[in-house]
Amino acid sequence: MSQSDIRSRHERLDISPTSRRAVENLALAGVGRSLEERRLVEVARRFIKLRKRMGEFIPKNLVKDWAWDIFLELFVNGEEGGIVYVKHLMLTCNTTPTSTMRLIDRIEDAGLIERSTDYLDQRRVIVKLSDRGREAMIAILRDASAWADRDIAADAPRPFTPRRG
Repeated sequence: MSQSDIRSRHERLDISPTSRRAVENLALAGVGRSLEERRLVEVARRFIKLRKRMGEFIPKNLVKDWAWDIFLELFVNGEEGGIVYVKHLMLTCNTTPTSTMRLIDRIEDAGLIERSTDYLDQRRVIVKLSDRGREAMIAILRDASAWADRDIAADAPRPFTPRRG
C-alpha cells in the first residue's frame, strides 16, 4: 500500500490532522523493511531498557552517553513510524535544553540526523535519523547482536560426547 493510498483512505475519515498523520506513519512503519531490520528494533529496545536499568546501579549522570540515547530513540521511533520532537529528546537525555540542543547541532552537523518544522504546529521541530544515521545504527546494532549471539553460543553447555578408545 502506498503513502497516497493511505492518505486518501484517511482523508475520508473525520479525524484531526495530528491523528491522521499518526495513523499514516504507523501504517507505513515497517514497509520495505527486512525481517532482520525489524529484529534490530528489538535489539535497540533492549539497549534502551539497559540504559534505564543502569540508573538502579550507578548514580545518574555518571554514565553520560546522551548521543547514544538519542540515536536509540530516533532509530526505534523511526522504524515504528513514530515522530520525535526536540522536546522528547531533551527528556530522553535528562539534561538541560542548552546541552541537548548543542548535542543535536553536532549530530546534525555530522549528517546523522535531520530536523524539520512540524507542518501541523510551526513551533515544534521534528528530528529523525538521516539515511546515513539509519545505516550507521543498523551496522552498530547488527554488530552488537552478532557479538551477543556469539557470546551466548560460546557459553552454552556442549552435549556430552563419549570418548572412543
